[in-house]
Amino acid sequence: NADSSCNRPPVLMAHGLAGGGAQFILNPPESSPAFILADAGFDVFILNHRGTTYGKRHQTLYPWNNKFWQFTLDEFAKYDTPACIDKVLELTGASGTYWVGHSQGTIVGFMTLAENPSYNAKVKGLFQVAPAGTAGYAKGFSRFGYFAYETLKWLPDVRLAFSSLKFTFRYSAKRFTLIAAHKICVAQIQVCKDYMHLLFGPTTKMFNISRAPVYLSHIPCGSSTWNFLHWAQMATHLKVEHMDHNPEENMRRYGQVTAPPYNYSLIDSPIYLYWSKNDWLATPEDVERVILKTVRKEVVKGGVELDDYNHIDYMVATNIADTVFKPIAETVRSLEKNMCSS
Repeated sequence: NADSSCNRPPVLMAHGLAGGGAQFILNPPESSPAFILADAGFDVFILNHRGTTYGKRHQTLYPWNNKFWQFTLDEFAKYDTPACIDKVLELTGASGTYWVGHSQGTIVGFMTLAENPSYNAKVKGLFQVAPAGTAGYAKGFSRFGYFAYETLKWLPDVRLAFSSLKFTFRYSAKRFTLIAAHKICVAQIQVCKDYMHLLFGPTTKMFNISRAPVYLSHIPCGSSTWNFLHWAQMATHLKVEHMDHNPEENMRRYGQVTAPPYNYSLIDSPIYLYWSKNDWLATPEDVERVILKTVRKEVVKGGVELDDYNHIDYMVATNIADTVFKPIAETVRSLEKNMCSS
């Protein structure tokens, strides 16, 4: 924020499940969310959740320690995100930051403010793109994960047993993705489109399929098995709740034998939602039946349903500047005084 003659408000961007901060800069500047917001006058910060390619550092643990991988959305909300917000405010001297979340980044934003209500004063607005409720209404590939959860949940300590596993995609899954990116997507365009369709929803004319190798080289980029189990649990229960470990561990963590829900009524920061009927992961049903029914009506300041975006289009569509991120910038500009123009 070198130009002190104008106001460059900070914005913290949070990525999706198994994504990483790179997803905000995968396209040329005119169609990459982080560059669009920077050019619009924001001081842009991008976080990487722990367990991603760029989120492997820890004060006391190393990625080869099993305990490093014992994290879920709960740890993002209770520890990681508050620390990121505080760091942004420390570096900028601002009293608050804006939040732009995509997919998992949206639910982490909600959970953080519900878990730490004092942080509502530090977040001036939540711009939630492809907002995730529970993912319980998802379509396509992701449904298989929920079936696995239903199959395994009868084992009383299945969640603790999984603590020794990591979901880094370093081996078979990542190798498959790279093969898809650099072999299939180059030689068999239609097969590549079908693969992306199963993952994210129907592809649109705004999706540049020639850049699919770039996208699939960075997505997925890692998380923990616990985190995937947490998502599967919420999708199965259709509730935004803490991780359900087992009765004994739940009692130790929460003071009760069951996993408590997150109380979204504690969220005071203004909320702006962007969703689409063609998004197979963050579906309109998730928005309407989960998010809009659990947050207070007065904090929802805006909602935009786009016609044909799938889940990844919000990050890489060639027209996202005009449909999503310039409108976000204009909304903030109407709230801020003397905001920088570039």
